[in-house]
Amino acid sequence: MTAKNNVTLEKFTVAQIATAISTLTGEAVSPKAFNYKGKALDRLKALMKESHLSVQDVLQAAGIEAVTPEGETISGIGIVLPPSSAKPERKPRDSKQAQLIDMLRRPEGASIAEIVAAFGWQAHTVRGAIAGALKKKLGLDVTSEKVDRRGRVYAIRVEG
Repeated sequence: MTAKNNVTLEKFTVAQIATAISTLTGEAVSPKAFNYKGKALDRLKALMKESHLSVQDVLQAAGIEAVTPEGETISGIGIVLPPSSAKPERKPRDSKQAQLIDMLRRPEGASIAEIVAAFGWQAHTVRGAIAGALKKKLGLDVTSEKVDRRGRVYAIRVEG
């Protein structure tokens, strides 16, 4: 099977053939699914015959964009990388927000003055972070109460 510009299926890599088969069938097909290139070519040719497709149609399905006048494929766009295994477990970032949450989860909570001293923020910034980031965005249950000699104390009560 040859297209107008003399590109044959045999010039495709196994990865490109697998990509074309995946596109034509709608199923994920890995290049490793074939023991050898001939088996992959046989399956692709059978799909082409069933669907009445040309080599040019398969070129488009495989995502190969460039073909030289001599018929050589010069683009590897159709090569699909195998899906990566499960992402490595991320450790939590040591952000100011995380530090603020840790302060509020202490049994005694944290006062505005303590948070201002720890982060160097303005008092209105502390209140805004608690109301906006913690309560609204994260949905945490932040409580506040007036405590003698400490002022307003905020806390996130850990149920358990």
